[in-house]
Amino acid sequence: MKNEIKTLKIQDKEYPEQLRKIEDPPKQLYVKGNIQNLKEIGIAVIGSRHCSNYGKKVCKIFVNNLVGYNFNIISGLAIGIDTCAHKSCLQSKGKTIAVLPCGIENIFPKENEELVNKILKNNGTIVTEYEPEFKKTIESCKQRNRIMSGLSIGVLVIEAESRSGTSITVSNATKQCKKSFCIPASLFNSKGEGTNKMIKMGRAKMVTSIEDIINEYPELKLNTKPNFDFTKLAIKKTWSQKNQIKKLKNKSQEIIKIDEENLEIYKALNERPKDINEIALELNRTVSEVTYKLMMLKLDGIVEELSNKKYRKIKK
Repeated sequence: MKNEIKTLKIQDKEYPEQLRKIEDPPKQLYVKGNIQNLKEIGIAVIGSRHCSNYGKKVCKIFVNNLVGYNFNIISGLAIGIDTCAHKSCLQSKGKTIAVLPCGIENIFPKENEELVNKILKNNGTIVTEYEPEFKKTIESCKQRNRIMSGLSIGVLVIEAESRSGTSITVSNATKQCKKSFCIPASLFNSKGEGTNKMIKMGRAKMVTSIEDIINEYPELKLNTKPNFDFTKLAIKKTWSQKNQIKKLKNKSQEIIKIDEENLEIYKALNERPKDINEIALELNRTVSEVTYKLMMLKLDGIVEELSNKKYRKIKK
């Protein structure tokens, strides 16, 4: 049958390669729907269970545009932003993947059982590492997050409170060398304190338009025009939205300007290539912080990772 549950073991050919490469990959997956979606390019869209109307509006706009660029939308089927992301994807005729913290025959939350049916009817996918009758737990919700980031090429946080499970997904994305993005929230909106904090701490890039995300993936050569006119969204660009690293042409010499937060990491590579642990010890920083900042320097083309897991400056 089309929507029967299929089990994928980690050694199986159909098991998604990008998930196999993460630190703690699921030994097996239970899948319903279109298995091929698990190997296609997708972005995880996550956020608060108690989202505001602003969060829902922004979610719809960004999901609509991501679908316009042929991204699959990955989320966790939770109430709030997750549900909005799945529904917006379906409304935009896109393909969505729901990663469950429970078994496929024991859907949580119960009120989203009909949404699951719609996802399956529209060429989407339901996936979990748990046996069909498994009931969700607090721990399984946390574990589910590494699968969402593992299947995606990036994580977009729409709205998150100060203490939010979305921070776990962003941490997983950082460990997996995936890009994380946050949409800024009003200072008067407590539901967005977490997103603003992640931006402030440098854990995620602030985005206010679809171009801010698309421009991070030049290797994908995304040419599809978005379906939504972003001039309708009342979010103004500011100076802080500019890239962390700017390359300026000065006659025949290229000058590189590096954001101050990443400068010490860049300087630590002055003498020779170093690995993450060595840099963290030398600068008295956490491995997670060093990993993220190296990733940003790497994405901007001034630092490269060697085959022995060490990093060095790229000579210009």
